[in-house]
Amino acid sequence: MNIASAKQQIKDTVEAYLRRDDAGMPLISSAHQRPLFLLGAPGIGKTAVMEQVARELEVGLVSYSMTHHTRQSALGLPRIEHRAFEGFEYDASEYTMSEIVAALYDYMARTGLRNGILFLDEINCVSETLYPSMLQFLQFKTFGKHKVPEGWVVVCAGNPPEYNRSVHEFDIVTLDRMREIDVEPDYAAWKDYASSAGLHPVVTTFLEAKRDCFYKVESRPGGGKSFVTARGWEDLARIIALYEDMGKPVNRELVAQFLRDDEVADQFSVYYALFEKYRSDYQVDAILAGEASDAIKKRAREAAFDERVALIGLVLDVLARTCAIALETEDVAVELRDVLRAAKAELLAGAAVDAVLAPRIADREDALARKAGSGTASDSYVRRERLVTGKLREFATQCALDGTGEGEAAFRTIERAYKVEVGKIRPAADAASLKMDRAFDFVDECFGNREMLVFMAELATRQPTTRFVARYGNDKYYAHNQELQVDSARMGLAERASMLEDLNENIKLADSRTVDAGGTVGISVGSEARPAERDEAAFADALKAHYGDKRFEDGFASVCKMLLPAARLRGKKILDLCCRRGKGVYKLSAMAGNDGSVLGIDWNPAYIEEARDGMDRAWRKSGLARNNMEFRVAYPEDLIACGVGSGTMDAVYVNNVMTLLYDQALVVKELGRVLKPGGLLVMETIFADRERDEDVVERARAIGNSVQAARTQDENYAWLADAGFDEPSVEEEYEVGPRRGSKADSPVEAVEGDEDVRYRAVSLYVRKK
Repeated sequence: MNIASAKQQIKDTVEAYLRRDDAGMPLISSAHQRPLFLLGAPGIGKTAVMEQVARELEVGLVSYSMTHHTRQSALGLPRIEHRAFEGFEYDASEYTMSEIVAALYDYMARTGLRNGILFLDEINCVSETLYPSMLQFLQFKTFGKHKVPEGWVVVCAGNPPEYNRSVHEFDIVTLDRMREIDVEPDYAAWKDYASSAGLHPVVTTFLEAKRDCFYKVESRPGGGKSFVTARGWEDLARIIALYEDMGKPVNRELVAQFLRDDEVADQFSVYYALFEKYRSDYQVDAILAGEASDAIKKRAREAAFDERVALIGLVLDVLARTCAIALETEDVAVELRDVLRAAKAELLAGAAVDAVLAPRIADREDALARKAGSGTASDSYVRRERLVTGKLREFATQCALDGTGEGEAAFRTIERAYKVEVGKIRPAADAASLKMDRAFDFVDECFGNREMLVFMAELATRQPTTRFVARYGNDKYYAHNQELQVDSARMGLAERASMLEDLNENIKLADSRTVDAGGTVGISVGSEARPAERDEAAFADALKAHYGDKRFEDGFASVCKMLLPAARLRGKKILDLCCRRGKGVYKLSAMAGNDGSVLGIDWNPAYIEEARDGMDRAWRKSGLARNNMEFRVAYPEDLIACGVGSGTMDAVYVNNVMTLLYDQALVVKELGRVLKPGGLLVMETIFADRERDEDVVERARAIGNSVQAARTQDENYAWLADAGFDEPSVEEEYEVGPRRGSKADSPVEAVEGDEDVRYRAVSLYVRKK
C-alpha cells in the first residue's frame, strides 16, 4: 500500500489499542496488541508519518532507532540485590530499567502526555545479542523485567534486505506477533502531502511530468548505489525555498546533494532553470494584480502544457502564501481576544498590567514548550503561539509607554492596541480574495478546461487555499466547481470580513453584551438582529451563567438513538445543534454525501476543537470525495452569532438535549428561523406525562438529567406551532426512567421529587410551514 494508506492503518490501530472499557481496562490487552511493522524502502516517509499521526491524535511519540542498541542498553544492566526469605538470605542479579522504557517515563514526566506511540525504527537491524529478546518484547511489550507503560502503543519499521546489509529476516514465530504493512513509493500520495505542506512548486510540477523520477534506487556499474527518495525531494524543496529567500543560487551542485542520481539531478537542474525563467517572464505578481500584459497572455495561450502547469504552480504558490497571511491574521486576533476577555475583569478591578498579562504569557509559553517538547506541535501552531505572546508583550509595553500601567486606563490602552490588530484582518482577507479572483480570470482567459481542472485540483490540495475558501468563501471558486455549489450558502467574504471588523464595534472588550461562548465572534449578520425588546446584556449574562460550566463529559444523561431519515438527507444542508464532540455530525455527513453539507454547533469551544480534529478522518472513512463538514461555536438560542442566516438549512437535527437548554421555546424559534420553508426538524426529546414541579426541573437541569427535566407533550407542541411548524409526526417512542443514561445499563444521578411522573423518549419529525 502507499504511505497515505499506511498512515490511516496506523491511526486506526492506535485509536483501537487505546480504547478502554467502563472500568478503564484496555479492550485489547497488551499481549494481544500486535505491533504494526512498516516495511518499506528508505526515505519513503515512515518517520514523518509517525509524527503526523501523533500530532493528529494528540498523543505522545518517542522514537528509537534500534541499530545502535545492544542487549545491555535495551534490557538494562545487571546489579546485585540482597534479599531474604523466611530467614534465608541470598544475593540475586537484578536489572536496571531499559533505556527505552525509561525514556517513556521521562517523556511523560516532561510533557504530561500519558498515551503515545513508541516507534522503533530499523527493528529488523537489531544486534545479534538483542535479537532473541525481541520475541518477548513484541508479544508482552517488555524489555527484561520492565514493561512498556500502559497507554503506549508499539509501532515498528524497517527496510527490506536489499536496502540494508544489516537486516535480519524475521522468522515465522516473530512475524506471527506483528502486523506487517508493506509500503510502496507512490507519487500521488506524496504529492498530496507535498501540496498540503506548501513545498516548493518546482518539485511538484517537475514530478508531475516526470513521475518515474520520484523514487529510484539502482546499483552503479562501478559499485555503490544511485538513489532518489521522497525524503530527498522534500528536503530539496525546503532548501530551494530558503535559498531563494536568501538570494543564494540553486545550482546543479546543490541539487546533486539531495538527488543522488546523475540523470535525475541533471533533468531537475535543467527544469529549475526553465522554472526560474517562467517566474521571471510571466510576472506572477502582475497576473494576480489583474495587470498581466497582452504579451504575457499571448505567451500563456501559446505555451506547451508542461509550461502551463509550471505557471499554474507559480500562481498557486503566491496565492497560498497570501491566503495563509489572511488566515493567520484572524487566528492571532481571535487568540488575543480570548486572552484579553479573560483578563478584562482583573484590569477593570484595578490590577496592574504586569500582574495580569505576565502569568498568562508564562502559562502559554509553558504550554507551548511542553507541546513542542512532546513532538506533537505543528509549525503553524508554534508560530501562532509565538505571535500571540509577542503581541501581548507589545500591549504591555504600550501601557508602559503611555503611563497606563493599571486599571481601566490600562485596559483602554490594550483595547486600542487590540483594535489595530483586528483592523489588519479585512485588508488581508480582501487581498487574498482579490488575488484568487484574478487567478481564476487569468486561467479562464488564457487556458482551457484541462488547465482549469489542474488549477482547481491543485487549489483543493493546498491547505491555505482550501481553508481560506472554507472560511471566507469565493464566488469564482463556487462558479467553477459545480459539485461544491452547496458550499456557496456559507458566509461570503464580505459578511465574514464585516463580522471580523465588528470586533472593533460589536464585540467590545469593555462590553460583554455580544460575547459568545468563547470560540466564535458573536455579532449580527446582515440585516438580521436580535429581538429589540430584549435586554442584551442581561440575556448574554443569563446564557453564560446557564451554559458556562455545563460540559457533561460523559454525554448528556439520556438516551439518543439518532433515528434519521437517511434517504431524505442526501444532498441536503443540515444543522446538528449541540453537536458535542461531533460524532453525530460525522454520521450525518455520510448521509448528506458529496452534494450535501453538515454544520455542527455547540457552545463548548473544547468540544468543537475536538470535533474538528476528527473531521478529516471521518469524511475519508465515509468514502466521500471531500470534507463536507464545518463546526462553529454558539449558544443554541443565538445562532445568528455564528453566522447562520434565515432560511439557509434543509434539515436540523437535535439530539436528546432540548430539556437542558436555557430557553427551549426560543431555541425552537431559532430552528424555525434557520430552516427553509418545508425544511425538516428531527428532534429527539423527552415528554413528561404531567406538568412539573419547577424546583425538581431546575435541579435536574443543573445535573444534566435530561429525562427528569422533561416538559409535557402539549408544551413542546405549542412551542413548535408558535415557531411556524406543522403537526409533528412521532416516529418512535418508548418509556424511560429518570435514571436512564446514555446506556440502558448505566444509571445516572437523579433528584428527589415527582417520583410518580412517567417519561417517554420520542423521536419527532416535523416540517416548517
